Amino acid sequence: MTQQTLGAALTAYRAALKSEISEPQHVLEILSARDRLHTALKDVPTPGNYLLTEIHSLDQVLNNKATALISTLDFSTYRKSFPKSSEQWWWFLDESLKPKYEWAWKGFITLLWAINLGFLVNISGRFLLGGAGVAGLSAVALTNLLTLLKARNDVTNAGREGIQFLFDRFKIEKNQQLQAKFGTTALLTGGLCTFWLALPWISNIYNQRGLTAQQTGKLGSAEQRYTLAISLNVDNVDAHYNLGTLYEDIQELDKAETHYAIAIRGDLPEAYNNLARLYLQSSEPELNKALALLNQGLKLADEQQSYPEIKYSLYKNLGWALYQQAEQDSSPSAFNAAQSALDTAIAISEQPEAESYVNNPGSAHCLLAQTLEAQGQTDTLLVWQRCCQLGDRSIPEENGWLTLARQRFESENLDYNEVCRSTATPL
Repeated sequence: MTQQTLGAALTAYRAALKSEISEPQHVLEILSARDRLHTALKDVPTPGNYLLTEIHSLDQVLNNKATALISTLDFSTYRKSFPKSSEQWWWFLDESLKPKYEWAWKGFITLLWAINLGFLVNISGRFLLGGAGVAGLSAVALTNLLTLLKARNDVTNAGREGIQFLFDRFKIEKNQQLQAKFGTTALLTGGLCTFWLALPWISNIYNQRGLTAQQTGKLGSAEQRYTLAISLNVDNVDAHYNLGTLYEDIQELDKAETHYAIAIRGDLPEAYNNLARLYLQSSEPELNKALALLNQGLKLADEQQSYPEIKYSLYKNLGWALYQQAEQDSSPSAFNAAQSALDTAIAISEQPEAESYVNNPGSAHCLLAQTLEAQGQTDTLLVWQRCCQLGDRSIPEENGWLTLARQRFESENLDYNEVCRSTATPL
């Protein structure tokens, strides 16, 4: 009778394994059949080899169906309601399919989510702080959307069901699903990291757009783009420099000085030049600071083989600073040094490759004329003539120097307008 019971239990187990697995009831039938077989085996002290081989084969079939069984039935819930012993291994199939080092995988996923949120906050903050336009807001919206969709899939019930459907669709085993989640989260992290690393490149694009807007007179748009470029990459010294020139154009000199001071950290010779010029133009010129900046700027310009127009401005402003210092100290050597710097600036501006790029060639001539007269020279009319011929009254300091040129010509009974138009030496 015992052998018959074992045979019947084996037959029922075989039949249950062949049934379709689509509902929890089907899974329970298989597990219950295996329970009955387990009980029947206890009553047979020495089952035959054939029976043992058959049971082993059927258990292999059960193990192969483990993924489908686990996805249909929540094993842990039933174990709570009906405690099972460890020898009833079929009730612990979900435990056997857990990935190795599950705690580590979950920890890594949590860490990646922390990194993702950090990237998201950082990227969004930079764009929003800089006043992002349509393109910037679109980029922020896209990154936020991708992150929220991934979070929904990982956190919400509906999202987990969707992910499980994909796992089933692509036949990803249960013990590999946690790794798959780690992979998709890492992929999102990689995308956000790539976008974050691209921010300096995007910053350069906004800086270039700001420069184009400034050159076409759209100062409001230029300011917004420079500000966004700096927000995306605070170390974008070119954007700081360009924003400084914009603020200088609209006479917000305190802001210009701030951005020039940041730009010199990037060793831009032109930033050294412009900051020094602001010091020279202040109501109480800071000559020592200006001279230090100009000398360092010239050193960098030589090392970097800067454009001639940059060297022209540095030498011109160096001559201006030395001239002011000489006036304070009444030092002949300082006047000579100023004259030498201004002669160098004029020589650079007259070079063919620089002539069309130097936008204020008259400044050096105006300063040279004042320097020569301060040394007692009187034959300066030709220098003053070049000052007025090349000068530009839209440049604040040149406007004052051109007024001096007019006074000088009038003292010699010469018509200012005729002298400035003439290419001949004044009489």
